[in-house]
Amino acid sequence: MFARECLEIAPACEERMLGREGLPLLGEAGIFLTGLSELREHYLIQRNCPAFHILLISHSEGGVLLTEQGESPIPAGALVFLPAALPGGFRLDGDSWRISWILLDDVPRWHHLHRLGHGCRVSDEGASLHHLLQLMHREGSRSTLQPQLLSLLLALLDRVLRRETRGSSLDRLQHLQRLVEGRLDEPWTVARLASLLACSPPHLHRLCQQGFGMGPMAWLTGLRMAKARQLLLYTDWPLNELASRVGYSDGANFANRFRRLTGQTPGAFRRLGRKPVATEV
Repeated sequence: MFARECLEIAPACEERMLGREGLPLLGEAGIFLTGLSELREHYLIQRNCPAFHILLISHSEGGVLLTEQGESPIPAGALVFLPAALPGGFRLDGDSWRISWILLDDVPRWHHLHRLGHGCRVSDEGASLHHLLQLMHREGSRSTLQPQLLSLLLALLDRVLRRETRGSSLDRLQHLQRLVEGRLDEPWTVARLASLLACSPPHLHRLCQQGFGMGPMAWLTGLRMAKARQLLLYTDWPLNELASRVGYSDGANFANRFRRLTGQTPGAFRRLGRKPVATEV
């Protein structure tokens, strides 16, 4: 539980909202409020027992997810879910953060969401949800298109959220792998990786053992070395630059780790891998 609940939004934040008071159709569908937000200077929400589910789409970096397990950064392109009745929140952790969001009433239509727990994953569905919310806000509460737009929103929400409740551990690991592969230069830790799956570090270790046959840091090192081998063969980058691209502090540190795992120095691997293949005439 948080020491206190709070809703702190700086005047510099810009938010557009559309809810059931202006559009009763939303309330009938179990949607309390929707919003498009450009957050600046200060933004902090902490709730110990929210009466609604929160689905947030992050369109840029700059935000942090708050749970009882601690804080974790929210990447651009992430869908973040906070269920009703569980402590959770968000905080601005940068100059700005662009998000869109939906508050879902805790009604029978959405009761299956209690099985989700906190979640944060990168998904292509976020862009579709955002564009649809933008269109609904642009049309306004009196538009004759709103019933059709709401039907589309509900269909998309149902697809996204039911996929979450059915997602297997392997599916979740694959989502995590795609995220990490695109950001190997970042200082990943087991705690940070676990936070993206909304699980504890020991549980992440069990998932990685089941899915990949190794622990999370060994799996991360394997991803980094696979990318390093590609860069050695297909670029002429100096060792220090290549090392930084795959998450190592300097070329010497990377070279030592590469040699221990492959039995070759990076330079030898590059030279041998680029030798022309002899062909018979």
